[in-house]
Amino acid sequence: MKNNVLLYIFSTDIQDFESQKIAIQEYVKKNNIIIHDTIEEYGVSGYKTALKDREGLQKLMTMAMNEELETLIVFNSDRIGRRTELISFMSVMEEYKVKVISVTEGLLNNNNDDASELMQFIKFWTAKKESQKTSLRTKNGKKAKVEKTGFCGGSPNFGYKLDDKNNFVIDEDESRIVKFLFDSYIKYGTTKTIELLEKNKMYGRYKNWNQRKISNIRTNPIYIGKKQYKGELLDFPQFRIISDEVFQKAQDRAKARNTRGETRYTNRTNILFEGLLYHKCDDGVERKLHIDYVNNSSGKTHTYRCKHCGKNKSSMLKNYNSKRIEPILINEIKSQMKNLSIEGLENAYNEEIGKNKSIIEKDINIVENNINKKQKAINNAEREIEKILCGDSEGSIDIFTKIIDRCQSEIEELNQILQEHKKDLDALKNSTSKAVLLLNKYKNFEYVFDNVDNKEKKLILQELIYKIVIDKDKISIQWNLY
Repeated sequence: MKNNVLLYIFSTDIQDFESQKIAIQEYVKKNNIIIHDTIEEYGVSGYKTALKDREGLQKLMTMAMNEELETLIVFNSDRIGRRTELISFMSVMEEYKVKVISVTEGLLNNNNDDASELMQFIKFWTAKKESQKTSLRTKNGKKAKVEKTGFCGGSPNFGYKLDDKNNFVIDEDESRIVKFLFDSYIKYGTTKTIELLEKNKMYGRYKNWNQRKISNIRTNPIYIGKKQYKGELLDFPQFRIISDEVFQKAQDRAKARNTRGETRYTNRTNILFEGLLYHKCDDGVERKLHIDYVNNSSGKTHTYRCKHCGKNKSSMLKNYNSKRIEPILINEIKSQMKNLSIEGLENAYNEEIGKNKSIIEKDINIVENNINKKQKAINNAEREIEKILCGDSEGSIDIFTKIIDRCQSEIEELNQILQEHKKDLDALKNSTSKAVLLLNKYKNFEYVFDNVDNKEKKLILQELIYKIVIDKDKISIQWNLY
């Protein structure tokens, strides 16, 4: 299927952004054109950026050679580029019969003759000279504006907007979604967070949620008032939506998910709950309890201590005597083990596996389709080089070599991703619920636990439990069953 595509090239000028967008949308509506895709390039200098480095134009050339492009609509011819080498881009559009329409100038490749090519050259050359004049005026102003306002053009991040004066500000509705997203991710992870966002119809500007969107928001420092600009992390406290602690907890959760389900044995001491016991501090953060040894009248014993609460002189209980807390924990574990149902755990396990399989199979399909498209682009680029060598085309070999190199590199990367997805899929297909294995192994948990020494008790607890969190007078056990 051939597509009609809009091409937006935005500077950091907000007025330019709006006027270009409005003009193109009005043109499309007036002429009843159905648009299938939109390609946007932000902060690209048509004067400084070579065609081989223009990702948007490279994508359009690839689409043209794949015979996926019918019409390209731009605001003005200088939006395609201000370098005379971009005549090569127009040559590819003509070769593959792609109509290039300028909202302000009409059809740019009306006639495939010398006069048409000359007019294209003159337009690009004139735009190049005009760009040289404006470049010096805008260079220093751009960085100063970013440092002052935190906005460097394009669409504002999710959670932010442009106000009536085109200032970059927090969007109250979307910022509430951001806070909910971080809180939910820390508690439940990505899959459950997507479900909750969809269930509560929390979309903001998005039509739906996926893993990539969650990840993009979770890892972006803009939400703690920091913004990347040319390799430098600038501070903008007025843009903070969440605290540093919440942001860090989300990153820690992501790291923890990489090892969840694996048994992590910690045996530096003979203490029963070493490495398993956590404490929810008054700031809401779960922190691992450290072990302190204490000498008293009954001999040497130990306590579980929260360093954070001790350091900050919290009013919360921060030291747990082992002789008091360990019997409570053991009774709670025994009670929950009695009530754990293999059937219930199996249903939860199978549901989780099914969702993950569906996601991976979809990802595999997407990757394979992308590999096929890249290979098709390589084949077409090689044919273009052959035409140039035979004297049948005046295009640039460098441009098509760049396309081939880029596509080959992308295919190599996609193949690695494909193999990883297939390994993950095989692992899921061959996986067996740890719930069945462990619960069958410890179906008489209380008897088994009470009739082994302290070292064996410790190994059993670490095999079954991911962590135990003490929150005031409440104990939460996170099982390591799957």
